Amino acid sequence: MLCIPDLDIAPHGADPGVWPPGAVMQRWLDNDGRLVATGGRLRGCWWMHWRGLATFWFEEDGAVRAEPAQGAIESQLRDIFVRGVVPVVMLARGFEGLHAGALLEPGGVIGLCANSGTGKSTIALALAASGAGVGRQHDRRAGRHFADDTLVYRVTDGKPIASRLPFPVRVDASARAALGERPVLRLPPPSLPNEAPIHRIYHLVRDQELDPVRPAFVPVPAARRFEVLLTHAHPFDMGSEDRRRAFIENLMTLARTVDVCECRFAPDLAALPSLAESIRRHAATI
Repeated sequence: MLCIPDLDIAPHGADPGVWPPGAVMQRWLDNDGRLVATGGRLRGCWWMHWRGLATFWFEEDGAVRAEPAQGAIESQLRDIFVRGVVPVVMLARGFEGLHAGALLEPGGVIGLCANSGTGKSTIALALAASGAGVGRQHDRRAGRHFADDTLVYRVTDGKPIASRLPFPVRVDASARAALGERPVLRLPPPSLPNEAPIHRIYHLVRDQELDPVRPAFVPVPAARRFEVLLTHAHPFDMGSEDRRRAFIENLMTLARTVDVCECRFAPDLAALPSLAESIRRHAATI
């Protein structure tokens, strides 16, 4: 069962903010390849160090403890905790993760994988803003925004079950203008489930040769699904050998049990609603 960790913030200045507290076992980079955080394990605890901001300490359960650097701004610390730290904590606690946006549908979760900068978050918002969802029957769960950047899941009884983490919805002005007056921020209300089976995953690929209003859909053969999903999977390099083995086994289960389809499209904000409608129609007919 998913349990979102609380954040305990130590007094400011507890962390010098410059050097990580121990040997680095994993590194996280931004879209431009620049180092943003490091991680490791020390005295039975995992840590993530964000230079100039804080070091976050966590174990297999319980709250996450943040030791802020001198002058760190609390709002930034809490934003990094939600967007960058919580997903890694869940990896340490047995969940898996994909670099993906997602929608909650009556039939399950629809994932949208892509390389950074492809536009998966914007496309997920366009699908959520459409209101009708991608299912055949109308349901108040249809089209609800489920994940923005990280889709976490756990294999239960041989089935990948996605869990919704809290996340800030990022909507730039150009995307909001392209979507017009449609409601963009449609998160699932508390009464709806925070867990659902993964129903389908789309691998989004930009293709300038296509007509912006006519994306191309190509099923990914079963033999290639693992390769495609591995490209977008979040490993947990700070875990044990057993944890690394479980990462591969769980990803193999995901590739074996969930349909994966490539969606090639020409990026064009003016065609964003049309692209969302095309994905909706395609998902409803599979």
